Amino acid sequence: MEIAVLPKLTWRHPATLALALAGGWVFHMLHLPLAWMLGAMCATMFAALLELPVVTRTRPMRPPFAAILGVTLGATFQPSVFAQGQSLAVLLVAITASTVLCGLAGYQYLRRVAGFDRITAYFAAMPAGLQEMALQGGQAGGDERRIALIHACRVSLLVIFVPLLYGLIYHVDSQKTPLMTRTAGDIAGADWLWLTALAVVGWGVARRLEMPNAPMIGPLLLSASVHLLGWTEASPPHMLIVVAQVVIGSALGSNFVDTKWSLLWQTLRHGLVLVPILCGVCLSAAAVAGPLVGQSFGVVFLTLAPGGTTEMSLIALALHADVALVVSSQLIRILLVNFGATSLFRLRR
Repeated sequence: MEIAVLPKLTWRHPATLALALAGGWVFHMLHLPLAWMLGAMCATMFAALLELPVVTRTRPMRPPFAAILGVTLGATFQPSVFAQGQSLAVLLVAITASTVLCGLAGYQYLRRVAGFDRITAYFAAMPAGLQEMALQGGQAGGDERRIALIHACRVSLLVIFVPLLYGLIYHVDSQKTPLMTRTAGDIAGADWLWLTALAVVGWGVARRLEMPNAPMIGPLLLSASVHLLGWTEASPPHMLIVVAQVVIGSALGSNFVDTKWSLLWQTLRHGLVLVPILCGVCLSAAAVAGPLVGQSFGVVFLTLAPGGTTEMSLIALALHADVALVVSSQLIRILLVNFGATSLFRLRR
């Protein structure tokens, strides 16, 4: 399998990661939800906006660590997930409806109020991954930088506020998640082989199939399949998950490198309006779907929340939500947008 290699590293990469690690440690000591990723993101983002010379983009370093998180999230799938078929069927309708409504509402706001051109507004409004939408929007002739900034603002705001609000409302301690208590010594040699194979093979196959967010989704799907079949119960150790969260957080924060304050404010002020609009749509859908699914309102909202698949799934893991249900729903949403929205755009042209 052909796997992308890491880019050439400079002294700024370890410096950025050290800064991100420090931010994660501070948030961890404050017992904030999703501390390592949230702290790493905030530290890197503020350093980037202050134009500190030690900060550089770490997004190219994200794929291997996204694969680790994919394997981790896949390990939460157990045979009992099959009993949730009816819930997923109901959620499929809610996901489709909320995704379409989010796209329509976002497009109307960005086109008519923010004044974005048609292509930029379309791809910036889609509740999918930053990288995929920015790339496809740029190829279609849109403003790739604005698309990326809108998505970065959307995901960043959700990653900041959703864990904090959930922590206040549900009073959970994200430091005590079961998967976050395993040490390297708890994992047998055969299990290490399983974990490595799941990450490498899952990523390679997904990349060959040109799946969106292949480094995470491929290992996640393969890990979920293997754990559902009962072939292994292995999951990555706590320290590896922490490192992966720090890298993911630094990648989110470093999206703001070389961003001028004027452009950031122009984009952020629209993001500050757009995120409540999208959340309002998803909250309404969660209120309707919740009683039909038989899950708490908080869990159902996480299944519909228009954040990144990796980030929303990690929030579910940290907050002891039904991770398998949230991951499955987020995958459906991301695949729906990546394949449905882009195909629709091509047809409209």
